[in-house]
Amino acid sequence: MTTTTTTTNLHHQRANPHSKALSSNSYSRRRKFVFCFVLFLACAGLFELRFLEKEKKWTPASPVNNRVALHLGAGAGAAGAAADDGAFRRRDDAARRVQDTDHEDYARNNNNRDARRRRRRVSEPKKELSYEEEEQLRKQRMEERMAGGKDVRESNDKSQPNHQEHEKLRVEHVDSLNKSSIVFAAFASAGFHEFMLNWYAHTQKLNIGNVIVAAFDAETEKVCKENNIPYLGDEELRYTHGVVATGGQPLHDQNAKVTMVGKAFQQIGALKASFLLRLMQKGFRVLVSDCDTAWMRDPREWFVTNEMAKYVDMAVSTDCLSYKNEEKVRGCWHDQFNTGILFLNPTEKTKGFLKDWQVALETTTHKFEHDQDIFNRLLREGAGLRPPQRLDEIDVENRKEGAERHELHVALASKDLKLGALPLTLFTSGHVFFIQQTHLHLNVEPFVVHTTYQFSQARGKRQRLREHQLWLIDAQEYHDEGNFITTSEKPPQELLSIGIENHLKLASWYRLVLRNLFAYAEILNRIPILPEFSCLCDRYWGNVLPQCYIPGADIHPPYNKCPMDHVTNLPNLERAGLKFREYSFLTNEQTSDKIKQSVETVSLSRQFPTDEEIRDQLGRKTDKRVLVLETASKSFCTFKDESKSKAFDSKMQTGLEAGSHFCKHGGSTGRICEIGFTKPKGVSQNRDCDRMRSEDFDFEKFYDKLWEHKE
Repeated sequence: MTTTTTTTNLHHQRANPHSKALSSNSYSRRRKFVFCFVLFLACAGLFELRFLEKEKKWTPASPVNNRVALHLGAGAGAAGAAADDGAFRRRDDAARRVQDTDHEDYARNNNNRDARRRRRRVSEPKKELSYEEEEQLRKQRMEERMAGGKDVRESNDKSQPNHQEHEKLRVEHVDSLNKSSIVFAAFASAGFHEFMLNWYAHTQKLNIGNVIVAAFDAETEKVCKENNIPYLGDEELRYTHGVVATGGQPLHDQNAKVTMVGKAFQQIGALKASFLLRLMQKGFRVLVSDCDTAWMRDPREWFVTNEMAKYVDMAVSTDCLSYKNEEKVRGCWHDQFNTGILFLNPTEKTKGFLKDWQVALETTTHKFEHDQDIFNRLLREGAGLRPPQRLDEIDVENRKEGAERHELHVALASKDLKLGALPLTLFTSGHVFFIQQTHLHLNVEPFVVHTTYQFSQARGKRQRLREHQLWLIDAQEYHDEGNFITTSEKPPQELLSIGIENHLKLASWYRLVLRNLFAYAEILNRIPILPEFSCLCDRYWGNVLPQCYIPGADIHPPYNKCPMDHVTNLPNLERAGLKFREYSFLTNEQTSDKIKQSVETVSLSRQFPTDEEIRDQLGRKTDKRVLVLETASKSFCTFKDESKSKAFDSKMQTGLEAGSHFCKHGGSTGRICEIGFTKPKGVSQNRDCDRMRSEDFDFEKFYDKLWEHKE
């Protein structure tokens, strides 16, 4: 009987190899209990994994998840059921990579963080928080997360890369963003770090905590970590070309190798589109700007209360130069849109456009087509238009009667995308803000300035921000240390009438003053504070003559407080090793009061003194931090030591080297240009100081020629 039963059961097992219904007489109760227990563990682990995935709390570095993966692997092995899908293999791999780490340390850190979160949930008030309280609380949470991440990193074996911890930090940064508030976003790669830090400093000055930076390489991730900047970075957002050039130069590293290959710019653009698409897919409203922007006011309330901003799919800044034209035609639709400032609502049309933009950048065969070119083309092509044709504005029912003068205009772009044009008076370009200074004429406070329309590459951008006290990341020594020399002398009145001839003469006069200030700096061991420049003619790549301003600009010369890059070449000044401070240095709130309160105006006992005479008269005034020369244009003759004169001339030959084309249509070639600027004659050439004092001063005699005329 027993033998027959056993044979029947074995036959049944062979016929049904996966059957779970085994006879109680097949195995001992003990083996049956073990099998059921292991099966229970596997099911429990699978349930926990699916629950965590559903809650979006899966992080490869989490000790809880590591333990689940380990238990699941053990249970599946005991039950003979392997997890074959790709997700389970990845989790098993993650578990094996951290088998040698100290799980107790991980658990302790994780439990501490969980405890902090529980305490916050208990302690946080249930009343509705104000905007400021919400931002402060979010900032506090971010600091705690950063501190927690640092503790974990320090507890790990530093000899092994901890990719899990890297991913945890990355995910927490994104998940810390608040969907109820606009996300401030930027992107950066190697070579852009100075501007990224300045951009972030402005957001913190405005108490904006809902911030994320797309880090396109490991070096940028490192800088973000070191400065506690929330970032997103992974292998899908990796820039692979060299440092991107801006005007032919890297942003802040003179020695860095730069690329001007079109594919480099196209890849940066594609990564930017991919980054923004991720944020859209998570449901965030995003205000993204290039790193070379400076946020002066918080625009969130403007976007929240502006009905048009709620209506659009996205809004973009423009390169428009005329607020009059913007108001007249209700938006500068005929001008180039500038992707340096974008506001995005997470609509399906926005997502579709970003995907099209990314694909177009990845697949373009045009060598020199950049992200902004493709952006403009995509917006217009679907509507049957080609740049620079205008888009037709659409009438929106919820537009307020008597809307604010500087409002958001809306047009219908390709694929029925509702496009807003950000008002140029609030979201300003470099020309509108630094040259025309439209905000001062209209008594408007802009939200942001984008450092476009500049010269001298990145140095021009940085100097413009310094001049307007918008460069926030200089070391405190920049504002505290050293003694200074400057001048209160103004240009001759006869040079201040509009026109290219006077403009070039005026620029030459300024350069003579600069040369003399640099000489005093060398003689007295001081740093020159440069004068304010006036420009009688705008500087532009295109034609500005004969009217001396860019066609379409509202405000015409003279331009006061003209940017330094309109008169000098800043990279050349750096190459010559010349230190200086911007004209606004003494009014900057960061500059030490000890410097501001230690100023003395001095007049020279005679014109055109030598270095020895200058040292005798001013060298003992070491108790004054700032000396102000009443006259600078006639303030220097030469160095007594001829070798010093030649060395100084060599430095000036480099530092004051600059060229600028001021052109108009005409001539045999179709273009006629006046080319400046010239350098003063060397002090090793003009060594007869007595003769210089005896003659009527004419600064033009100190130049070989003032400028060059070419067709």
